[in-house]
Amino acid sequence: MPAGGVGARPLGRGLAFQPRPSMNFPRNPVLPEHPAAVPVWRPCGWVALVVLVTPLLYVLAWPGNALDFVLPRSAFLSMHTLLEMVAVVVGMLVALTARYVLDERERRLHGVVATGFLVVAGMDVLHLLSYAGMPDFVTPNSAQKSIVLWLLGRVVATAALIVWCVPWPPALARSRALGRLTGASLLLCALLGTLAVLQPQAFPSTFDAEAGLTPLKLGVEAAIMASLALALAGQLRRMGAMDAEERADEAPVRDALLLMLLGEFFLLIYGKEVTTGANLLGHLYKVLAYACLYRSVFLRRVRRPYLRLQQARREVEQHNAEYQELLQLAPVGVVVTDADGRMLLVNRALEEMFGWGHGELIGRPVEALLPPALRERHGELRTRWVDGGLPLERKRTGLQGLRRDGTLLDVEVAIEKTRFAGGWRMTACVTDVSHRRKYEAQIEHRAAHDLLTGLPNRWRFVDELARVVQAATPGSEPVALALADLAGFKQVNARHGGAVADALLRKVAQALDGAAAPVDFVARLEGDVFGVIARGVQAGEPLAALQRQIAALLAPGVSVGTVEWPVAAAMGLAAFPADAADAEGLLRCAEAALDESKRQGRAQATRYDPALGRRTQQEQRVHARLQAALREGALTLHYQPQVEVASGRVHGFEALVRWTDAELGVVSPVTFIPIAESSGLIGAVGEAVLGMACRQLQSWREQGLHTRVAINLSPREFRHPGLVGRIAQALAHHGLPGGSLAVEITESAVIDEFEAVAEQLQALVKLGVEVHLDDFGTGHSSLAWLRAFPIATIKIDRSFVRDMVQDASDEAIVRAVIGLGHTLGCQIVAEGVEREDQLQRLRALRCEAYQGWLFSPALPAAEATALLRRECEEAQAAG
Repeated sequence: MPAGGVGARPLGRGLAFQPRPSMNFPRNPVLPEHPAAVPVWRPCGWVALVVLVTPLLYVLAWPGNALDFVLPRSAFLSMHTLLEMVAVVVGMLVALTARYVLDERERRLHGVVATGFLVVAGMDVLHLLSYAGMPDFVTPNSAQKSIVLWLLGRVVATAALIVWCVPWPPALARSRALGRLTGASLLLCALLGTLAVLQPQAFPSTFDAEAGLTPLKLGVEAAIMASLALALAGQLRRMGAMDAEERADEAPVRDALLLMLLGEFFLLIYGKEVTTGANLLGHLYKVLAYACLYRSVFLRRVRRPYLRLQQARREVEQHNAEYQELLQLAPVGVVVTDADGRMLLVNRALEEMFGWGHGELIGRPVEALLPPALRERHGELRTRWVDGGLPLERKRTGLQGLRRDGTLLDVEVAIEKTRFAGGWRMTACVTDVSHRRKYEAQIEHRAAHDLLTGLPNRWRFVDELARVVQAATPGSEPVALALADLAGFKQVNARHGGAVADALLRKVAQALDGAAAPVDFVARLEGDVFGVIARGVQAGEPLAALQRQIAALLAPGVSVGTVEWPVAAAMGLAAFPADAADAEGLLRCAEAALDESKRQGRAQATRYDPALGRRTQQEQRVHARLQAALREGALTLHYQPQVEVASGRVHGFEALVRWTDAELGVVSPVTFIPIAESSGLIGAVGEAVLGMACRQLQSWREQGLHTRVAINLSPREFRHPGLVGRIAQALAHHGLPGGSLAVEITESAVIDEFEAVAEQLQALVKLGVEVHLDDFGTGHSSLAWLRAFPIATIKIDRSFVRDMVQDASDEAIVRAVIGLGHTLGCQIVAEGVEREDQLQRLRALRCEAYQGWLFSPALPAAEATALLRRECEEAQAAG
């Protein structure tokens, strides 16, 4: 039982975890939860308050209003300096914090933002140093100089916020062109800032001492406000597509844009003086906006990752506790060892499985759980696994473990190894499969044996036959195979019930299973078919002796209670290597011989011979080609007229199926119909005939030609419960009345399923379909059938019509059938009429109709159509 390790934690040597009373570990989220239903346009509390008081501040800050009297002008410069210093610090914090982005997809865009606010901080410093009243900075300070630097800072800040808030294509966000454009913009800003410091008069005037703010200054501020509004719209759109957590992180950016937009209004109204309250309020709003931006980048880059790290740490601790608990509660045994095979952790299930007390296995070698014969080999394999010299088999079956009391148990082991800082850990999950092995043995026996008789089933029989034939090499003993089909078992089952029939089958199985040599193996293949394998039996007389031996075993019959059954069986026999070269061919030969025995009649025995094999091969070929013909629609119908004896007019047709194959040529129905019946294709043939007959009737009716077509039904078709429904569906699909179709049945169709056939025929009559009894007198004719079934027409078989003129007995039979039919109200149709004297005698006996070569053979559809048309024209001319 090797040891391995699947996902094992580093464990201290000699440590065993105790089970905990419960597994309800609390899940306390570290990250704050944010309501998802807050509208994206609603600012936070204090920002909302600022927005509400802003209109009042506009009024108070208007030139000449109260704010100019409240704020002394002497304090303006110091307050302006303080606000600008705070703005510079916050702007630097925004730039530095935004620079560190872990997401590769956002890194370049946030690099642009960080660079932009670094430039903004620089412009704010230059604006502070260049303000009027401050010591001259390089060149004399003036309102023009400070306003130009102010506007440059505002433009860069607005551009950075647009980059932040407006969605950009991913390709552009990750492209190197963005970095080059950022560098070029940085260089331009540096040049413009330097020019503003050295030669502020090079820029258009932004402030006039007489008129105040110039149109240029007002226009630039208006453009900045429009750009801020665009950025705000983009931010609201972005937030609308975010989840609650991302929306909370981005809300300060929305608030910053709103504050910057509102603050720009103050910078439009301070009139002819720059040292006004409106100017200071504009700077104050800028500082507040920068603070909001810093809050956003701080949340996303610092606080949120820290909180996630803290939450991940707590989850790891919780998962570790759950792992330990699950390990103890696991229904399979778990053992963790180090690279030397010493057990570091053992759960309760494994201790109970091997009969050890709590903690007694810790520190012991894992080989203590193995039988002594396996310990040395296991140690070698474990060492090679750890060293990587042997591929690790992750699941091992067919192993045995050793309990503490010395008893063995069957186990399955799933193993894995994992490398940790302290070395390799090997984890093994051990399952006790002792009980399962017993169940598997029982299941295997049931899978290979018949539950009723206890004999091997067909699967086991085929496997044994293949083994025996493979072992019978050329020159060694031959192998004989016999298949026995019990005759009359279905009748016994129907007469005495399933329980009695099953008991009788068990008695037969016991008789066959007790056969002496050379019988080697007996199996029940299906229902009432048994198979016998005999070694050392050659073809010829030894094979015949085997047949007599099996017949002698069955000859006494069997009995259950008062029920006695004289057992007889049809048998098919074949020998290896005389008849076949392998087991599969030998079984086919025996089955072909059995089919021939069943065709010959009750309790016959047939030994396979090449002629039978050739016939079987031919039947298989016909069967295969018939399947292809059904798929390709290669079957056709010919129509034999049924003629009124009195008038000579055609009153209907019998549809006869015809088949011409590309390989086989013209195939007679006498050849392919029995093959279709035995192979189960007769249902498909009947369905094809029904469809073709209905289509032809529909075509005739469309041409104004009305007649009836009779189709033949096989006895096997009556076993299909959907027969009546299929006929009704075909009639409805082609728009035909039931009276346009008739079905012909033979007496053999009603032998086995009398009541079921009667019920189906009654249903057909309700549809308007006539029922004709075909070949009357050739089978098990019964007056009870004529009385029970709704027969409309009786057809006299051609064997009676052929010699009725010369043979008085045949004429008497024909006369009796006609009289019987008239008595029961049935019409009579004579088949096989080929001479005029036969027709005259039928007319004298008052037979209603006939069919045969005297009038016409079966005609293709086109010729039958022409015949119908002539009949119609003659009837119209006579009428």
